[in-house]
Amino acid sequence: MEKWSDRPATEGDPIDRFAALSTALFKRYSSQIAKFAPPVTGFALFLLYFYGNHFYPSFDLLQFSSLLLGAGMVGFAIIGSLLLWLLLPGLWIFHCFIDKKDIRHRIIDRLSTDEARRVNLVLWLFFLCYAGPYCVNSLLLSFVLTQFPELYVTALMGLSLLVVLLFGITLQLTFKLPKFAFCRYAFNAWVPVAVVCAMAFSVIADVKPFIDSLDGNNLKLLALYLIPLGACLVAAVSALGCFGGLSYAVHFSLIFAFIIAFYSGVLAGLPERTMQRLGLGGYQAESVLLDPTYCSGSFPKELPLNTACNLRDVRIIWSMGETLTLSIGSDKAARQVQIPSRFVKAIIRQES
Repeated sequence: MEKWSDRPATEGDPIDRFAALSTALFKRYSSQIAKFAPPVTGFALFLLYFYGNHFYPSFDLLQFSSLLLGAGMVGFAIIGSLLLWLLLPGLWIFHCFIDKKDIRHRIIDRLSTDEARRVNLVLWLFFLCYAGPYCVNSLLLSFVLTQFPELYVTALMGLSLLVVLLFGITLQLTFKLPKFAFCRYAFNAWVPVAVVCAMAFSVIADVKPFIDSLDGNNLKLLALYLIPLGACLVAAVSALGCFGGLSYAVHFSLIFAFIIAFYSGVLAGLPERTMQRLGLGGYQAESVLLDPTYCSGSFPKELPLNTACNLRDVRIIWSMGETLTLSIGSDKAARQVQIPSRFVKAIIRQES
């Protein structure tokens, strides 16, 4: 099958120009990017977290600088997981099934024998290989999740197999593929389709505040159907880059990874999630045990300390440095409190 990237590039094609320019820049400055991108990203994540929580902590500068690399790597890992989710399933289906010699020749023959319907057949190929299995499986899993949530994991694998078998049969009949080609498609597409849907449903966790803010159960139910469906559709569209080669596939996946991250709230919640992964803050604590000397002295009356000099059910904002910064109270009446770290004996963190 002729690759998009093998065709002569037209001067006015912005996608070709963008891919060529970004590839050249990355090759030229790859070493500088590898050296400076993680710490710069980590520093930006820390600043965004401090700004979002309206505080600036005191800490040892050398100790803090050692965390920049870790924060940057966590941030890259979160965005990178979205990139791989969009990139690998589409590449696997393309290279392990569509690009096989006998399958590729049958598809090319089918496209060349019916020039009038060529565009429709290309769209059918895209739908039967990617968009259809992703989206149909997403709708079925949304039904299972809302009606039988305890069966979700079983349905994820079982329904994925059933869906790819049905689409494989349709694909074989439509493009007159070799005998038992549907079994080969099902074998190669089963796990990728399940992975795409699993990651699409994980987006629900990032948009949970938005879903909870909707009025009425019908709107919430609709959101549970449409949000994973939209993510699956984006994954299918990004898989189109596989037809142009690895460079196009990476560019498509990276662009759509940032789109999903932006609209799902992953980017907005990236600083807090990074602090959670590093154990520095942004998490809920069951209890904070303080030294009795703190309770025997003068302390703010707003602190809900019990007789054992403990704080219960508080949100830890920052636990590094000379002060422990935490939030007490509900969202509307929340107050930020800073306690000297020398009085903190232990923090019991809730399991997320």
